Order: sequence, then C-alpha cells, then structure tokens
Amino acid sequence: MVYFYGQSPAQGKLNICALDNTLRFIDNNGVELEASNGNDISKVIIEGETYLHSDGVFYRLYPVTPDYGIALERTVTILRDVKTGAYGTTSQTSSIREYNTFYADGVAYSIGTDKVSPYTVSETIFLYRGNSVHPFTKRQLKRLFPERKSDIDAWFKAGNSLPDNVPAAIEFLAGWSQ
Repeated sequence: MVYFYGQSPAQGKLNICALDNTLRFIDNNGVELEASNGNDISKVIIEGETYLHSDGVFYRLYPVTPDYGIALERTVTILRDVKTGAYGTTSQTSSIREYNTFYADGVAYSIGTDKVSPYTVSETIFLYRGNSVHPFTKRQLKRLFPERKSDIDAWFKAGNSLPDNVPAAIEFLAGWSQ
C-alpha cells in the first residue's frame, strides 16, 4: 500500500529499490516501473513493514509508541573497480589478481561466470516522531523527552553511548518513553 499526500492510497506489487531509494511496482502487463511522483509519497507498507518517505529516503520504521520510534536508513553501494581475493575479500588498492580460468587434467574450466558485483550495505539509525526523521543524538533525545533532560545528561555523563543496532535502540528508547 502506498500513501500519498493529498490523495487516496494505492495498492499493488511494490518494492523499494535499495540502490537509488525509489519505489518500484509491477504494472498490469507485468512490467517493472518506477513511481514518477516520489515526492508525493508519504509512506509505504510492504508485507506489514512501514517505510516513511522523507527527504528522498525510505526509512523503515520500528515504532516504540504510536507517536515515535526508530527509523532505519539502509544504503547499498556498488563497489566499482574492485578486485576480489580469497574468501570474498575485496580491495580497490591492493594487488589482488583475478583468475577466471583454471586447468586440471588438460581441461580448461571457466569460473566466476555468474559474477555478482561486490557491494556494501550500511545502516544508520534515526529517530522519528510523526512524519519527521531526526538524527539519533543526545540533543534529539532531549527534544523528544524534554521532561527527562537531566536523566539523559546523567546517563551520558556516566560514560554510556547510544546503541548501534536496532534492537538495542528500541530497548533504549522504550526506557526513556516510560
């Protein structure tokens, strides 16, 4: 289901492309198309998972309360000019040689013909409130929980840092919401 600003929602076979953060759908003829009105999209629900569209990015939402929670941005980057070494290691600078053919018993065997481009996936945790996405920082926590500013300051002064994974971030934020 796709929800638009000022329009009725639309339903269909949808996916969010992780490479360019576009909404893709299958039309009645089975052809994959890209949504042309991306700026009009407010949120997307795919198989029960909600994605908020903000500033050209689709953030996966992990609600903590009905009003706010954790928003996750996933970025996929295709690595160009990368050589692949043993055990799938990659490098753009080291001297890794690629061998696409090996010889055994007088027969040449071709390897690596079904190559997948090497890529990296990074995830960044944000906070969301309503339809707004904010950095996951001490300052934003204070804005989200103004009545708990002294508790937040004390927590950080004790040497704690913000969680770096979604389950821990959800648990952390749930603690401040009570």
